[in-house]
Amino acid sequence: MDLIILLPAIACWVALAKGPIRRALLNVYLPAVLLLPQYYILRFPHLPPLTFADAAILPLGAALWVKEMRRWRFDWMDVWVLLLALSAGLSEGMSTALADGTWKQLFSVNTPPLEGNLANGGLQLFQGICAMVLPYMLGKLLIEQQGVEGQPARKRVIRRMVVLLAIVAGVSVFDFLTGRSIWQMVFRHFFRDQPVGWTVQMRWGFGRAAGPYAHAILAGMIFLMGLIYCLWLRVFAPKWGTRTIIAGLPLTVRGLVLGAIVGGLLMTQSRGPWIGVGLALVFALLVRKFPLGKATLAFVLVLAVFSIAAYFYGMRYTDVDINHARSEEQRNAIYRRELIRTFIPIIKERPAFGWGITTLPTLNGQRSIDNEYLLLAATQGLTGLGLFLLILLGSIVRLYRLAHRPLGMEDKALVFAHLTVLMGLMTALTTVYLGEQALLLLFFIVGWIHGMKPAGVGTGIANARAQEFQFQKVLS
Repeated sequence: MDLIILLPAIACWVALAKGPIRRALLNVYLPAVLLLPQYYILRFPHLPPLTFADAAILPLGAALWVKEMRRWRFDWMDVWVLLLALSAGLSEGMSTALADGTWKQLFSVNTPPLEGNLANGGLQLFQGICAMVLPYMLGKLLIEQQGVEGQPARKRVIRRMVVLLAIVAGVSVFDFLTGRSIWQMVFRHFFRDQPVGWTVQMRWGFGRAAGPYAHAILAGMIFLMGLIYCLWLRVFAPKWGTRTIIAGLPLTVRGLVLGAIVGGLLMTQSRGPWIGVGLALVFALLVRKFPLGKATLAFVLVLAVFSIAAYFYGMRYTDVDINHARSEEQRNAIYRRELIRTFIPIIKERPAFGWGITTLPTLNGQRSIDNEYLLLAATQGLTGLGLFLLILLGSIVRLYRLAHRPLGMEDKALVFAHLTVLMGLMTALTTVYLGEQALLLLFFIVGWIHGMKPAGVGTGIANARAQEFQFQKVLS
């Protein structure tokens, strides 16, 4: 029954045969990412494992190479994304050889066997290509380029994303009320031999809704993205979803979708994404009130004050033995603080390329590193962490440059939407690793950001409706 994973690949080939690539993106890839769990795999002998999203993106990647690469324009971000995927494979396959210097023996006449696992490195590289490189390419080539209708696909992509997230939120009510995962209850009939390590956590008497995204914090990050883009869509697609669901009641499709996404975010009961949303909305409010430079300075000050207050509160909150924690929340906070103490010495042993995932030591029973920045430093070293930060900061710098240009209101509001999403995600990643669908969507958005080439106001493409910064008004 594992062969069910190939269904998105079949559907993608059919969609590609009958229509443009963007239709396959909308009708196959996004549903495969947002509706199907990625922790189930199909593994053929001697081949890398495939998830539902992998099965959908491989045909899309082939179609991109054949039909769309003539549109590709080189950007330094292309290099950083590819190097991050290569870094993951290199750290996994040759972490020991890179750390002790025996990699130099590769250049000797008689090359002795090196301590490493090139097979695992190759698998990690394949995963990086499917989860980072190809989603980045999709975002860069397929959203902002003019499609068959002569318009970018941005609104159609966001409409599809928010509707799918609303469906996930509606189904996740079951998980929230019962503390069981309906996604695992359904898919375990197809993957009987694949144990799932993800369980529904309980908090405040309810299940923490994770949807098909494995963990509640990952789900919260994805709902965070959906919320920001849904608010943008409500302003710049004013006719979308205005039809009432039941005659006589003031409930529209757009209202239901927004309410479902907010409800999904709340049902995750994940404070990291909640804080990320809060900081993102603060930034949006500041941008509405002040010029971008002053708004950024004010936001940095707000962030500094918040960080200092959070640091001292966290130090006091976690200054007890983990066995004497009064609640599960306090236990989790203490666990994250101890992670830093445990893994900083480990990182210093192999600072350049890290330990890899399979060879990373497990100390003090801490099997889960709930901090993406710490995890990258431990598994891929400062090389992987530096590349990841370079990708995030490079995307923010590009958005700031775009924001200073005389753009139409729709383009400028989308720039601010991307900024708020990145800021929210960067905050949430201090509490969880970046995996499953959250990884795919982040690189999809990074590609989207670097595929934006908006024309100025004077070219006639500006949206003349609403006053300037209307998106920020809606956010606030």
